[in-house]
Amino acid sequence: MFSLDQNKTVIRVRQALHKLLTIYFFGNALASFILHLHPQRGLSSLIIWVPKVVAATFAPVLMLVNLTAIVLGFFRRDWKWLFAGVTGAGLSTHYFYQIQRPSPAFDEVFGRDWRDRVPARLRPSLLPQGRWTMLLRAPRNVRRQMDVVVGKSPATGKDLLANIWLPPEDTLSNRAAVIYVHGGAWVYGDKDNTQRPAFRHLAGQGYLVMDVAYTLWPESNIIQMVQEVKQAVLWLKRHSQQYGIDPARITLSGASAGGHLALLAAYTPDSPIFQPPGDDGDASVKAVIAYYPPVDFRAMYHDMETIFGGMIRDRRIAFLANQATNALKKMGYIPQSYQSGDDLNIIRQMLGGSPDEIPEVYDLLSPINHVDPRDPPTQIFQGEDDFFRLAPSLRELHRKLQRTGVPVIYIEFPYTPHGFDLFLPQISPVALRSFREMDRFLFLINYTL
Repeated sequence: MFSLDQNKTVIRVRQALHKLLTIYFFGNALASFILHLHPQRGLSSLIIWVPKVVAATFAPVLMLVNLTAIVLGFFRRDWKWLFAGVTGAGLSTHYFYQIQRPSPAFDEVFGRDWRDRVPARLRPSLLPQGRWTMLLRAPRNVRRQMDVVVGKSPATGKDLLANIWLPPEDTLSNRAAVIYVHGGAWVYGDKDNTQRPAFRHLAGQGYLVMDVAYTLWPESNIIQMVQEVKQAVLWLKRHSQQYGIDPARITLSGASAGGHLALLAAYTPDSPIFQPPGDDGDASVKAVIAYYPPVDFRAMYHDMETIFGGMIRDRRIAFLANQATNALKKMGYIPQSYQSGDDLNIIRQMLGGSPDEIPEVYDLLSPINHVDPRDPPTQIFQGEDDFFRLAPSLRELHRKLQRTGVPVIYIEFPYTPHGFDLFLPQISPVALRSFREMDRFLFLINYTL
């Protein structure tokens, strides 16, 4: 028998637990609501960026909790729980529907019969019934070679390093390779940063993956960065026999600033300006894949001035940015030589002026100005809610490539922020969707074109 005091304690515990669950269920519904926010101002876009990335990543968990709230609310006759669960589940269902909605791009580029050209043994991995699976297929027994020297920096003379991911011993190589260029606004980041699940996934399908580092600004400029990317391509071609790959089946890929460098390198195979010094080798590639890349520096400059103008000229914001920069320097993410100062428009800093002052530089370094019928097949992923507002320029690039006759797959995900593939891509629905589309693209350009 419980004493009166014990009964009161049990009641208080139950009441506290009920309040906690009520807060949790409403918080979960709020997270499902955050997925649908579409901020228009620069500051609000930045503030909501991390919550949107986290909510998008854990969307499957949000759905399960929402359903739990519905079930418990129904059986306990708790209308607060039921309301939170129904609201959250409705929002989550809408999000899943929008993210997984099929794109007509593959039918338009490769023809409606492209599925029939996929061998039966590959159909389970490339042609799932749905557009999303619970987990990324990424084997752990992938072989790696770390810090392989693939060239010399034209800016500093230091070794250019890359990590090479090879198919597991029990996986047959498909003799194709993917070279990945990391993001980081051209001023921070390094190889082997957040992309291991994707690399293991590709290696598990038989691809060799080269994860390259490049010299960051201000120690290097964008032309020299592109030259370094091309050095990696040339090195891999010259070592293709050693690694058992076909030098004609190399795809460049990258995210954000890395996507920009990958596109610029892929679209300028014959340009002497971007050719590595003293090397006239063929740096052309089979295809290029870019995640949320800047492609028009003029547009990006004006967008930054329009959207973030008040922020980038605010001395208080500049002070906070400099403090964050110093912290990142200590962590090794940013070169010690980088100084943000009072000018936070990174495009103006790197290029040395505004588009009105140096228009030829802006045009030269923008991939959208290098569209040519000889450009390789291109796949681009972009989030609709990217705070950099890259979508308009990417849509224009898509149209220019189509008019020129270059095969292009452009997929724009609704409710999706910048960097959507960097945080736990093993479970993120939008990241998994992009990997599925990437798998299909790599297969089709390597084995049907």
